[in-house]
This record gives sequence, structure tokens and C-alpha cells, in this order.
Amino acid sequence: MKVYNDPLDISVHQWLQLLKDPEVFRTEDIVLILTVYKQKDSKATGRQVAKLLNRVDHRGFNSQLGRLGRRIRKRLPGITFPQREDGTIRWWHIPFLGEEYRNQCFWQVRPELKEAVRLYEFEEESEQKKMFLMPEEQELDHVELYEGSKKLVAVNRYERNAKARQLCLSKYGYRCSVCDFDFEEFYGRIGKHFIEVHHLKPLSEINEEYKVNPFEDLRPVCPNCHAMLHKANVSIEELRRMISTRSLR
Repeated sequence: MKVYNDPLDISVHQWLQLLKDPEVFRTEDIVLILTVYKQKDSKATGRQVAKLLNRVDHRGFNSQLGRLGRRIRKRLPGITFPQREDGTIRWWHIPFLGEEYRNQCFWQVRPELKEAVRLYEFEEESEQKKMFLMPEEQELDHVELYEGSKKLVAVNRYERNAKARQLCLSKYGYRCSVCDFDFEEFYGRIGKHFIEVHHLKPLSEINEEYKVNPFEDLRPVCPNCHAMLHKANVSIEELRRMISTRSLR
């Protein structure tokens, strides 16, 4: 087994600033790092990550990590980065430690970056709220309606983690999991990347914060199917069968 654990003098604070900088960590880079981060011990092979993100293969990650590494080096010019024996930089080894074992290369998020990702996620949950509230998820206290006046209404608000949403869509795409509708196919450019994300277990039933697994807990759905899922309180599979039965009449 060959181990790659070269030290890298980038602090947790520096990693956090890099993660927040869209000119360094682009959306696809955040998704890649988060995918590895969420695996056991924050460790995975490129093939495993490709499967989780619904990619044909993992080879594109090498060039992606190369571009990311170059942007990091530009931001931190005084840092000595991991090098091969010929003096070239091992780009993937900037965010990851690694092991080669039985013809497989395992990536493991560096400890400092791992802690920075944890802090980054916490800030995302606090500052970037994705609200997709259905009526059933709102609990109103002493609601009164008056025409021609304003009234403050208190509701329970359930946070949607923007990065969990992005990870879900990176794996399942932007086609509705119930009716197979694709907004870009139907509407063209204006429909690109438009979809809602459904929690398989309604947050209103949990009534507390919980750790979302974007691959197991979330699915993309169109607004119509999303509304019907909540209105009928059924699963995606059940609503799909209801639609299929109706279409056969």
C-alpha cells in the first residue's frame, strides 16, 4: 500500500476562506469535496464519487482537481504544495490525503479542510435558507385575516441546506422523479436547472434539526408533483402509481 500524506501548510481558517471564494471553489468543486466529506471517514475512491454523482466515470475529476489546485496556488502563492519526484505538483493531493491499495486510489479529505467544510456547512445552514414550504409545513399561531390591513404571522420555518440540494441534483438531475417532466426540454433555456427538491421524510414530522443525506433523503420533483405529494401525503412511488393508473383509464 502506498500512502500520500505530505503535510500542507493551509490552516482551517484559510481553507474556510477559500471555500467561500467562488473564484476558487466553484459549485462543482464544492459538490466534489462535499461528496467525499460525507462518506465514512470522509474517504472514497474516484469511482465511488462518480457513481454517487451519476457520472459515467471518474476520469474528469483529475482535470477538475488540477484546475482547482491552480486556483488555490494563485490565492496562496507562498505555500509549498505536494510534489512528485520530478517536481511537478500532485494537484489532487492538495485537498486530499490518499492511499493506493489493490489498484484503487482512495481520497480522504485533509483534516484542516474537513473542519473547514464542517464550519462552512454550519454557516450555509444559518445564512443560506432554501424555503420550499407547503401549507402542511406551516404552523400558524392565532391567525386572523383582515382586508386592508397588515398582520404579523408567526410560522415554523424549516431550513433547506443549499449544498444538500445541489448534491441531490448533481446525482439525480433536474427531471421530476414522479412524472419525468424536464423544464429545460419543454421551455428551453429559461427552464434550465429549474426544479424543486422534496424531502422523503417531511421536515414538519421531524420538528427538529437533523443531518440530511442528500442522496438518500432528497429527490427532485416538479412543483405540481411536489404539491400533490404533500396534499395526499404519499410517497413518490405511490404518486407515480396513481398517475399511471389514471392514465390507463
